[in-house]
Amino acid sequence: MVFSQRKTSRIFLLIGVICMMNACGCAENFEYEKYSAKDPELNFTLDYISGWLHSEQAGSKGSFSQAVFYEPSTKEHSSVAAMVATVENTQNLEIKPATIDARAEDILSRRLKFKDAQLLSKNKREILGLSALDMKLSYKTLDKLYSVDAKPRTVTEKIIVLKRKDKFYTLRYQNKAEEFDKFSKAFDHLVRSLKFKDK
Repeated sequence: MVFSQRKTSRIFLLIGVICMMNACGCAENFEYEKYSAKDPELNFTLDYISGWLHSEQAGSKGSFSQAVFYEPSTKEHSSVAAMVATVENTQNLEIKPATIDARAEDILSRRLKFKDAQLLSKNKREILGLSALDMKLSYKTLDKLYSVDAKPRTVTEKIIVLKRKDKFYTLRYQNKAEEFDKFSKAFDHLVRSLKFKDK
């Protein structure tokens, strides 16, 4: 009888763990596609969610290059989910010293100008043997650009900054606050899949 109760308890515990994993998004299985940029400044490959749209953008006078990945919008669902990988030459930025701490503070100072902005977390980590800063923020922005019926919405954004040679690499994921967890693990996968083309 004691064995039966223990077995029953373990079954309920297992069911509880599975439910928690599903609630946290651990059971989500995304399919991915490999991205390799046409712009030589984007000297990396990474995985992005299969079915997402993507584009490459460049700043004036080569100030930056970036790859943008975003969830397609539908009539039923207006999405703002996006993941962005940006490359900037340190000499093009007025940041002294050219460190990841200084670059992260520069980004943070801009984000904290948004309404109700707050820094949720800031941690150091390592990516491909390089030091990186990992930040998570929340702020309000308009749900539509250039529209008279635009309404404020809360956005959550995760930003990772690292430096390699003379370049800053910034990886970002932003989404509506209530939908941020939907793709957060896919962003973690994107970061883990990052590989530089030049060794």
